Amino acid sequence: MREPEPRGLELHVVHAGYGLRPVLAGVSMRAEPGRVTGLIGPNGSGKTTLVRVASRGLRPSAGSVTVAGVDPYAVSARLSARIVGVVPQELAPAFEYTVLELVLMGRAPHRSRWGAGTEDWAHARRAMGAANVLHLADRPIGELSGGERQRAVLAQALAQDTPILLLDEPTTHLDIRHLVEILGLVRGLARDEGRTVLVIFHDLNLASAYCDEIVALSEGRVVAAGSPEHVITRGLVRDVFGLEADVAPAGVTGRPSVVLSPPVAAASPNPLGAPRAHVVGGAGRGASVMRALAERGFAVSTGVLHVGDTDAAVAERLNLLRISVPPFSIIDAASARDVRSMMAEASLVVVCDAPFGPGNVENLRAALHVARSGGAVALLQQVPIEERDFTGGEATALWRELASCATTYGSVDAVLGAVGPRD
Repeated sequence: MREPEPRGLELHVVHAGYGLRPVLAGVSMRAEPGRVTGLIGPNGSGKTTLVRVASRGLRPSAGSVTVAGVDPYAVSARLSARIVGVVPQELAPAFEYTVLELVLMGRAPHRSRWGAGTEDWAHARRAMGAANVLHLADRPIGELSGGERQRAVLAQALAQDTPILLLDEPTTHLDIRHLVEILGLVRGLARDEGRTVLVIFHDLNLASAYCDEIVALSEGRVVAAGSPEHVITRGLVRDVFGLEADVAPAGVTGRPSVVLSPPVAAASPNPLGAPRAHVVGGAGRGASVMRALAERGFAVSTGVLHVGDTDAAVAERLNLLRISVPPFSIIDAASARDVRSMMAEASLVVVCDAPFGPGNVENLRAALHVARSGGAVALLQQVPIEERDFTGGEATALWRELASCATTYGSVDAVLGAVGPRD
């Protein structure tokens, strides 16, 4: 039978499970040749079960599976093994094989009845070199570290030389250097050799950095699919993983970066009897100050912030008293009056080193008014004002005048040290 050309992996309305326990409930997804598709989701969402279904390890109770254009359950196990290679989470061999013996097992679907030939040895050697385990060829598997064993299993799958490669958490046990090497190798297999690669990830940042497409599972169903920018969002992290996180583009690629932060118990925006601290932030520069003050038991207020700003999102999450205006708008007269009143009621006003432009320079005027009136104002300056001034010099002049009647600090810790714990 002529081996099929690689045409990707496709599941169509697949139901699967174990005995009476259903796991996958109508899953439809596709992984394309030449691309790395990531599979994400919480524990128990069906990721490993999906890999088992796709690799002829668990027959679905309903729906269809297609690998490289054929149904793996309609062909022999030998032919299926020529199409799909799998790197499992853990390997527990029954015998103490050496690394070389383990990798040569990957050639079993291609070998003749006479055993390994020249081509098999060449494939094994290339695979071991790619996975950086060539120097471990004679070592028994049981003597390897977790990371070394993981790379040996990857070498076995590479030696199998299949157009479709499925990897179940391949970065488990790997240090950061080998992690980067392995994921770089996986990307190269897809982009340079046109292979279809499906990888299970628990680390959302790794999935974002290395995947072309991402499929998110929750309770056995696909809840999102598409590019990392489309799938990895604050809403998905909250709805699927039950966590609050900041999700924003990072690095030169601009791909989503997920930053988790510990929850803060802030049942009320104005705890009874707590001193108030007002934070002037923007562009994420006030987030750590707001959180730290809230953790110390202060009643924290903030503003004026633009809706959609990182600090506005953090303030909303912490349930802080806040003043907001529409994105990209200039602070209106009513909001300006409100923020001056809010600052006047605070025991301390902390002005963070945010960028200032025409849309938020009114915050500096309000803080200066409080300082001139004898209120306590702390300036946080880690970035010089000249680098943050987008007003043509007005913000710089206001900041310098504010510095003459306020206290300047060079770090968040210094500000918190001066504030001290709440009595």
